[in-house]
Amino acid sequence: MSGSFWVNYILALVVVALMLGGLYALVRGLARGRVLASANRRLVTVLESTALAQHTAVHVVKVGNQYYLLGAGNGHVTTLGELTPDDVESWLSEQRSLIDVQRASLVDAFKFLRGKR
Repeated sequence: MSGSFWVNYILALVVVALMLGGLYALVRGLARGRVLASANRRLVTVLESTALAQHTAVHVVKVGNQYYLLGAGNGHVTTLGELTPDDVESWLSEQRSLIDVQRASLVDAFKFLRGKR
C-alpha cells in the first residue's frame, strides 16, 4: 500500500471526527435552547444541573414562580436553599441572549456556505 493511501485514510477519519464533533455541539446547543424556551410553560422545570461526584448533583429547579437549589444523591433530594427570582431570571435572560447569538452565527455560517452572503 502506498503512503498516499494512508494519508487519505487519516484525512477521512479527521473529517468524520470533525463532523461528529460539530453535530454533537449543535445538538447540545439546541437542547439547551429547548429547555430554556420551555421553562415558562411548565410547572416544574430543572433549569441547571451540575454533577459534584459520581452520584451527587446540585440542581436549580423552578416550581411555579419560585426557584430552589436542590442537592441530590443516592436516592434522596435535599433543599439547599431558595433562590431569588431576580438572580435566576437575569441569568436566564443572559443565557437566552447567548443562544440568540449562537443561532445568528449558525444562520450566518449556513448562508456563507450556500453563497448567499
